[in-house]
Amino acid sequence: MLNKIKNYKKSYLIINVILSVLLIFFVANIFIFKQTSFIFLITSILIPTILLILIFGYEKKSRRFKYESLFYVFAYCILFLLITYFIGIFIGFSKNIYKLNFSNLINNIIPYLILIVISEVLRYEISRKGEGSLLSYVLVTAVLICVDMSIFLKTYDLSIGDEQIKFICAIVMPSFFKNICLIYFNRNGGIYPSLLYRLLLDLKIFILPIFPNFGIYWDSVIYTILPVLMSLIIRLHLKQYKYEDDTSTILKKGVLYNYLFYSILLGLVLIINILVSCSFTYNMIAIGSGSMSPKIDKGDAVIYEKFDGKKMPKKGQILVFHKNKKIIVHRIIDVVDINEEEKIYYTKGDNNDSPDGYPIETKNIVGVVKTKIKYIGIPSVYISELIKK
Repeated sequence: MLNKIKNYKKSYLIINVILSVLLIFFVANIFIFKQTSFIFLITSILIPTILLILIFGYEKKSRRFKYESLFYVFAYCILFLLITYFIGIFIGFSKNIYKLNFSNLINNIIPYLILIVISEVLRYEISRKGEGSLLSYVLVTAVLICVDMSIFLKTYDLSIGDEQIKFICAIVMPSFFKNICLIYFNRNGGIYPSLLYRLLLDLKIFILPIFPNFGIYWDSVIYTILPVLMSLIIRLHLKQYKYEDDTSTILKKGVLYNYLFYSILLGLVLIINILVSCSFTYNMIAIGSGSMSPKIDKGDAVIYEKFDGKKMPKKGQILVFHKNKKIIVHRIIDVVDINEEEKIYYTKGDNNDSPDGYPIETKNIVGVVKTKIKYIGIPSVYISELIKK
């Protein structure tokens, strides 16, 4: 018994020493080295993770509430995204600075995905091997907060006081509460619930074309409260399974996967229907010709902001307008001021040889294109062409 206790203490000591060195290294990076590249961050996390696995082995045993936790994390993440994007229809969206292309895939999406996976493996290993050691939990949480901070170090000018406040609100506070709650997910469900949470809510910054425009401080409040609220709700759900047999799984794999599939399908259908309804600030329309190629191809869908008569379109923007009972999406090539309230717009398709041969009055403007989604309009265009035949 005494030998076992000594072994545990020795294991905790080794784990905590490795985590302490890693934490000092990342703190030094934040204040001195200021390295933000994914390769640097991946390597920095990968080495101690491999070291821990080599010393203590990899933990393979599943957690009791693996599938239950996985399901609830997925369900509440999807619900959160649906609610926030629904609110975005009323308050507006901001366009993502990252485009979903091959360059973004290679430079950001894949490296960040790898970093997320390695970070969650480290968290999982500590939550199992350091179980019972509060210090281990504190250290791994601090390390992963520093990783989040390192990613966005160069996004803010931290020599300016206002930028420091924004950095704390937008990055540090949400990361602090997120990483504490992900330890809870790990303890109950293993690596997969926390990994799923991060894939749905962290990776989206490089994938989704638009985000609800809550503003930096409301974003901070939302993403600070979200993991805490989700943890409390999931804890209440898991209480009902407290006295179940350890070998029983309340949500079997097949049932779980069915829930996941139909939840995703329902969410996509709901968002698309909201956007095509044309009843809100932001709407969507399928493109039925190649006149705007290569910027917008036939079969793509564009999300546009409805014209309210106040924010006047500018030269170079892509206009959505009515002409002869058709909706056309072309670029503005010239603007002529008639008076203070009235302007005339001239447009041209990027792929057309000549400009459109007619002026566009403000009464004919539907909106201004904000972003596009590749290929999603193909079914609509195909059905429309079949009907015309």
